[in-house]
Amino acid sequence: MSIKNIFNLYIKPLLFVSILFFPFTSFAASYVVSPMVIDHEMEKRDIVTEKITITNKENSLVQIFPTVNEVSVNEGGNIKSFLEPSMVENRGTAVTSWLEISRAQIELKPNETREITLTIHVNPEVEPGEYHAFIGFGSGGNRPEAEKQVQAGTAPGTIVRIGVDKVQNQFLRLERFSVERFVKKTTEGEITISLKNPGEDPVIPKGEIIFYDNGGTEIGTLPVNESATVVAPGAELTLQQEIPDDMKMGKYKALLSVEYGEHQTASLNDTAFFYVLPLKQILIIFAVVLLLAIIIALIVHRRYDTNTHEEGVSAVAMYIRQSRSESKDHDIDLSKKN
Repeated sequence: MSIKNIFNLYIKPLLFVSILFFPFTSFAASYVVSPMVIDHEMEKRDIVTEKITITNKENSLVQIFPTVNEVSVNEGGNIKSFLEPSMVENRGTAVTSWLEISRAQIELKPNETREITLTIHVNPEVEPGEYHAFIGFGSGGNRPEAEKQVQAGTAPGTIVRIGVDKVQNQFLRLERFSVERFVKKTTEGEITISLKNPGEDPVIPKGEIIFYDNGGTEIGTLPVNESATVVAPGAELTLQQEIPDDMKMGKYKALLSVEYGEHQTASLNDTAFFYVLPLKQILIIFAVVLLLAIIIALIVHRRYDTNTHEEGVSAVAMYIRQSRSESKDHDIDLSKKN
């Protein structure tokens, strides 16, 4: 909550109430309390611890008595009045019963600062809604005098607002999360996400897809439902997306994480494995393999072809006659002699 909203909702109304009911009071406390507002969104059985600081700005001793008061507000969230304990129907579910703080008398020496612990423990049987309380720190010779200052709106203190979450009526079911087994980067809709709302309230799912390489290293993310499309009760939303363009060839894992819910956040998760095989790279690899195959075939053909000859050797034609010519003196007789 912004500072402006806090001022408009809590500080400004408190000042208004003080001026409205007690316009002639001129009392000013000699000590300061911080913070002025404590604001929490909680669930049943939640426990939160806060610190409240009191500082004595005067040069004299001051006696302070802490009090816890339930505050009534109107529809606009403006404080109307302080409620008496007898006006609270169920003390077990009253906001004052959730606030654990020491009620003991506090004596502050001149310029001394004291830190007080406040524990908020939400009752498990409380109804959902907003609850307001004012922890006042009145001063005086006794507690009744200090309590009168708090009720009169002249004592400093801390406003506590607690919002108890509503019952979760928002549901979302993941019908499908798939990635094409072999992504070739040639078609759209490589990733398909189908979400169905079986609940009674509309849901706005948001999330991301995280991509990991084969070694488990995160390499990128992709937002889901970036346009904040609403899934109506009983309706189904199908989202189709493409994987990032900078993903190289290889095996990858896609982890889907989708969150939804206003008061209680829930999440859906799923995983898919796929391969990136860019068509351009596949064609290049195919061309290289084909070229290597042709080269190897030529080498093998050249090595085992019987019609080939070694370099520097000329082929001479040989003619065989059917009849023998007359013998010459330089002829060698190769016939086998008995």
